[in-house]
Amino acid sequence: MPNKSDETVQLKNQLNSLKDKKGLISRTIGEKKRASQDAEVELASMREISLKITSLNHQLKALRKKDESRDEPAIIPPFPGHFCDSSEPPHNSYSIDTLRIREANASDSIAWDQYAETHARGGLYHRYAFKPIIEMSFKHKAHYLICVNPTGKIVGLMPLVHTKSKLFGNYLTSIPYFNYSGPISDHPSIDTLLIAHAQKAMCAQSASHIEIRDTQPREDLPVKLDKSSLVLALPDKKETLWAAIGTKVRAQIKKGLSNEFEFRTGGESLLDDFYHVYSINMRSLGTPVYGKSFFRNIIRHSDVKPTIAILYHQGHAVSCGFLMGYKCTLEIPWASTLRQANSLNANMVLYWNILSYAIANGYQFFDFGRSSSDAGTYRFKLQWGAKPTQLYWHYCLQANEALPQLNPNNPKYRLAINVWKKLPLSITTTLGPMLAKNLP
Repeated sequence: MPNKSDETVQLKNQLNSLKDKKGLISRTIGEKKRASQDAEVELASMREISLKITSLNHQLKALRKKDESRDEPAIIPPFPGHFCDSSEPPHNSYSIDTLRIREANASDSIAWDQYAETHARGGLYHRYAFKPIIEMSFKHKAHYLICVNPTGKIVGLMPLVHTKSKLFGNYLTSIPYFNYSGPISDHPSIDTLLIAHAQKAMCAQSASHIEIRDTQPREDLPVKLDKSSLVLALPDKKETLWAAIGTKVRAQIKKGLSNEFEFRTGGESLLDDFYHVYSINMRSLGTPVYGKSFFRNIIRHSDVKPTIAILYHQGHAVSCGFLMGYKCTLEIPWASTLRQANSLNANMVLYWNILSYAIANGYQFFDFGRSSSDAGTYRFKLQWGAKPTQLYWHYCLQANEALPQLNPNNPKYRLAINVWKKLPLSITTTLGPMLAKNLP
């Protein structure tokens, strides 16, 4: 019986050997594709090796966890479950050969949502409702993949959306417009099967890449690490939060409250006010705006049940947030404040009211959304006590493709952004949705 260190060395040696084999096969696949030759045999070998690599990495992780548990008590991170590593050591509950992957349809929606609801890392954007929302709003084709065992029970799922435009390219995303929604399953090897199936779709659609928006790292996939979500663990009472946020933040809120704002929450009746503030703010940032129909479709889809929060000053909307709750977390994927209201501390008052609303409605966490670590929004969120948790945006690339750079920091978009900021609002709200639909 090998001891702990011997077992670790053996696993690492096996892993390195498999990675070497995978590298050789990858080069062969690239050569065959450039020569327009069939590489299906090599692709099958690549998928088999990827499954073995995933299994070995999982075994190594399990050994490390055992070692750590002997020395230190388990620490529960202050984040919702979909941000936490809920992986288990490999097991033999499923034979990979008996599993089947197919596209889900409306008749699968209840079982799909039940799986996402009970899966530890199932998040808001795994809900089936976002398939029709995206298809209605942007006219993209959504391929929602499910993996089922021989009895028909779902053991894994992966939402996938195909975007194709002359200006921004041809690619797939799991999924666009939101922060996280990569594959989830009963076992990492099933994730690998789902991703391999998605890669077949990528090739069939002649897409350049797949972007997988994950909350956990994956082995052997290129990754971008420039975004984090910032999450605040909420107390039971707003008075406890008031004491915790510190004197500087409290002073800013008090200053804002002296301006006699009115805070309202509601649904579609507040959409026009939300969209007015949102569209002005997005133009100021040089970013194309989503169409109002996108938000209306979310509101009208009863499975999602969003809340619009508006801050009014002298009868006019000056600050807003679009809120969505799931499980124990309330998230704010979109928020905007008019620049002329910054001197009134409107943004601080808006967020204080939203956090109070979250506590009053029993949420345990508030997700401020994603930010880059060098951004002003990142520092704004930190001051409330929010903790950053890394987002992992992984990529499956066609041969010779580089990581995509569809973001405002890309220098080639700088001129367009500066021009966009100067356009009339009537033009940006007309042209913006046509551009934004093709940006992930």
